[in-house]
Amino acid sequence: MQYKNYLRNYVVLPGGEKALKEFLGQTYKGMPHKNKYSSNSNSEDALTWSCFDILRNLPLSKKIKVLNEIWEDAYKRENKSPFSDNNLRNEKIEIEIGKTYTGSTKTNESTEVDASIELPGVLVFFEAKLYSAVSMAKPPEKLYNQIARKLRIGLDNPLGEEDYDFYFIFLDIAPRDKLVRRKSKKEAELPTKGFHDKWKSAWWFNYYKDGRNNSLKPLRDVLKNIHSKDIDIKQVAENMGWLTWADLFKDLLRGMI
Repeated sequence: MQYKNYLRNYVVLPGGEKALKEFLGQTYKGMPHKNKYSSNSNSEDALTWSCFDILRNLPLSKKIKVLNEIWEDAYKRENKSPFSDNNLRNEKIEIEIGKTYTGSTKTNESTEVDASIELPGVLVFFEAKLYSAVSMAKPPEKLYNQIARKLRIGLDNPLGEEDYDFYFIFLDIAPRDKLVRRKSKKEAELPTKGFHDKWKSAWWFNYYKDGRNNSLKPLRDVLKNIHSKDIDIKQVAENMGWLTWADLFKDLLRGMI
């Protein structure tokens, strides 16, 4: 659906109209890409803004509660939440939407991150997808696919902090084991794009997180030549989480009660 007014497409907190307008006015590599789909009900940006703007405006205690639940859903209790420490109540948790990050001068790679969380010693990237699939590498302009780029830059000291924990969470419409199914031969013949390619996001995520033939070589290969010298590949894989929009909605709703 195409709304007549973009405000109908977003959940805007009272007084948040100016912040939303600034968000929609952002450019990436000179392109004002966010305004193009601001009134489209299928917009990933609209959904991302609506959820994470509410999250960043919650009182600190509720914000920490929601973040801990997000962690439980994304990592299935396999990864301790960096937000569970009571000392965080004295820290400022920065939640950014659409911020551009640049790695070290050695690689000079940059990427716009759908949503991110910053606090001392912790950096979290969210890659949000709705109906589209992960964008693929297109040499020579793009040497890595969307997941690999986020991992490389997130681990490449983008905040100037040598000692920090980096987490990458892929946010999508369904669990990865439901999306990983490839097109059937019949589907592959259909003249459609987008949704039928959704399996690519889960497939590439699994390829880096779970490795291949009991080896994390695929992940190690895409992390070559970045600033951080002592990267624990196994830890990087463990810090990759998968979250569904349904879980995020429920976590946020509980946080607002």
